[in-house]
Amino acid sequence: MKLFIKQHFLLMLLALGIMLPAYAQITISSSDMPAVGDTLRKSNSLDITGIDFTVTGAGYDWDFSELQPVFQTVDTFVSVSSVPFLYQLVFFPGVVANVAQKYTGINLDTLVGVSLTDPYRFFKNTSGFFTDVGFAFTINDIPVPLKFNSADVIYKFPLNFGHADSSVSGVSFGLPNVGYISIDRKRVNVVDGWGTLTTSYGTFDVLRLRSTVKETDSIYVDSLQFGTALNRNYVEYKWLGTGYGQPLLQATIEGPLITVAWLDSIAGTNVGIKQPVALETRLSVAPNPMAGDATATVHLHRPEVVSMAIFDLSGKCVAEIFNGRLPSGQSVIPFANRLQPGMYLLRLATSEKLLTQKLIIQ
Repeated sequence: MKLFIKQHFLLMLLALGIMLPAYAQITISSSDMPAVGDTLRKSNSLDITGIDFTVTGAGYDWDFSELQPVFQTVDTFVSVSSVPFLYQLVFFPGVVANVAQKYTGINLDTLVGVSLTDPYRFFKNTSGFFTDVGFAFTINDIPVPLKFNSADVIYKFPLNFGHADSSVSGVSFGLPNVGYISIDRKRVNVVDGWGTLTTSYGTFDVLRLRSTVKETDSIYVDSLQFGTALNRNYVEYKWLGTGYGQPLLQATIEGPLITVAWLDSIAGTNVGIKQPVALETRLSVAPNPMAGDATATVHLHRPEVVSMAIFDLSGKCVAEIFNGRLPSGQSVIPFANRLQPGMYLLRLATSEKLLTQKLIIQ
C-alpha cells in the first residue's frame, strides 16, 4: 500500500512538473544579454489600438499574438574593437564597454540640420549589471564619442519578481565652433510581473520589467545660435526571457506616442527591412522666421495619423496645429501666427518618431 501511494505521489509530481513550465518564474542574468555576433530580428507594429501594455501580475498570461508586423529591423551587436578607432579611445574595449550596437535612434539631423553618421551604442555586461555606458556618432565628419559620467543601469542582476533598482546617468559634451549636447537621465526599474508571453514568434516564460525614465536633453548649435532643452518622461515595458539577448517584446509609452517591437522570425514578403526613419519622415516650415502665416511641409513614407503642435522652450504646448491622418508623400499644412515674438519648437509626432523643427516668430 505504501509503495502504491509513493508511486501515485511521484506520478502526480511528474504531471505537475509537466504543467509548471507555462507558469514558471524565471531569473534573468548576464548570460541572457546580447553578445558580440548576435543578430536579432525584430518586428514592429503600428496597429496597437485597444491593446493595454500596462496590465501585469503574478502568473499572468500576456497574449499579443494579434500584433501584425508592419516593418522589421535587425539589431547587430559587434565587438568594441571593430568600431571606428577614435570611438575606441573613449569606450576602451573590454574595460569601459564590451559590446556595441549599430544604432539608428539618434536623430540630431532632423532637429538641427546637420550630417550624422556612424552611430553606435555601447554597453558593459558584467555578472552584476548590464549598463548603457554611452553612444558615439560622427557629426559633420567630426567623431563625437559621448561616455556617460555614470552609466545607465538597464538591468541589475539577478532579476526576479519584485526586484527594484534605480540609477542616475548623464553626459555633457562641447565642441568649439560646433555646439554643445547634454543628457540627464533617471531610471527606476521594477519587475512587476511574471508569467507567459505570446507573440507571433511563440509562447515564452517571461519576467515583465517596467522602467520609468525622466530625461532632459539639451543641445546648442553654434552655427545656428540656437539651443533648447527637451524634457522627456517615458515608460518602457519589457518582457524578458532566458537566452534571447533582447526583450521578447518591448512597448515604450511617451505621452500619446506608443512604439512596440518584438523578437520575430522573417515575416512575409510584404514586410521589409526598415530603413532609418530619419531618412523617410521629414518636417520643414516656411517662412522661418515668420511674422504672419506659414506652412509646414510633412513627408511621410506611409499614410498615418500624426499630430503637430508648437512648444515653447520650457516644453509647454502653446498651440496645436494639426491632429489627423495624412497620406503618404508630401503634405502642406498652413497655419497662422497667434503667438508672441520669440523662439519656439514645431513638433511632429508620428507613430514611430518625434521630429522637431526650430521656429522663430518675429
